[in-house]
Amino acid sequence: MNEYRVDRAMEALSPPCGMNSICYIGDSRAAALSVFHNLTGGVDAWGTPDRDYGVMLSVWHPERNAYTVKRWKSK
Repeated sequence: MNEYRVDRAMEALSPPCGMNSICYIGDSRAAALSVFHNLTGGVDAWGTPDRDYGVMLSVWHPERNAYTVKRWKSK
């Protein structure tokens, strides 16, 4: 499983189930942080302005078999 994931999503405890929201998924912490820091909130997963959306950085936890959101930012 990929260790890091960055999504455009509403604030939540876990990332969305769909694939449209993913901006990065992979094992590079540096790449994940770079994508997270370079994206701005206020845009939904389809590129439409929406002030309720932000950017979330999640980390895979094998013992829980799930991603956990570590950071979230809005516009």
